[in-house]
Amino acid sequence: MFRLYSLLIGYVFGNILFAMVVGRFLLHKNPTKFGSKNPGTANVGAVFGKKYGIITCIGDLSKTLIALLIVFFLYHGNHDAIAFCGLGVVLGHCFPIWHHFSGGKGVAVSIIWILFFDFWPGIVALLVGLFLVIIMKDLTWPPIIFMLGYSLYVGFTINWYCGGVFLLGTVVMIFKYRNDIVAYFKGQSKKVDILTTIKKKLGKKVS
Repeated sequence: MFRLYSLLIGYVFGNILFAMVVGRFLLHKNPTKFGSKNPGTANVGAVFGKKYGIITCIGDLSKTLIALLIVFFLYHGNHDAIAFCGLGVVLGHCFPIWHHFSGGKGVAVSIIWILFFDFWPGIVALLVGLFLVIIMKDLTWPPIIFMLGYSLYVGFTINWYCGGVFLLGTVVMIFKYRNDIVAYFKGQSKKVDILTTIKKKLGKKVS
């Protein structure tokens, strides 16, 4: 039963969409009416500015961390409990019951989930994801790949049960990115050049 309770705790916290909170109390606008219409960090930041994107991201990271800490102390750091709690947050964030099951894509919450479960391998997974963003200039595949790789790592080193839970989180992410994946294969995906952006910020000429 502790797995179910952990999943439910995660789902409840996941339902708190900080894009909607920021939109209502700070912007007085509905983020789902602008840009990609996705109630997540990337859309808020792209449409309303980096400041609001950062606030949204911090909120989503914090809700995930709080849920994981609650489960961690309730079940004394049990791996299964933490894995199910993280999955619950992802499900709540991506399919919030109060928002007609239409939420974000779960990248920010997944980052805290993998770091909390096993920190250093999580760091490696994120660095791999960042490297892929740089070379692919794409934001669709890197999070899917780092989640898939982390799922396999957990399956081989911790246990396949937890690895399967992380794999379910990966499947959810793939589902949420389904339109972006189609756009990618059609050559219609939006390119993101991080290195060029950094150079511009530093005042360097871009060749």
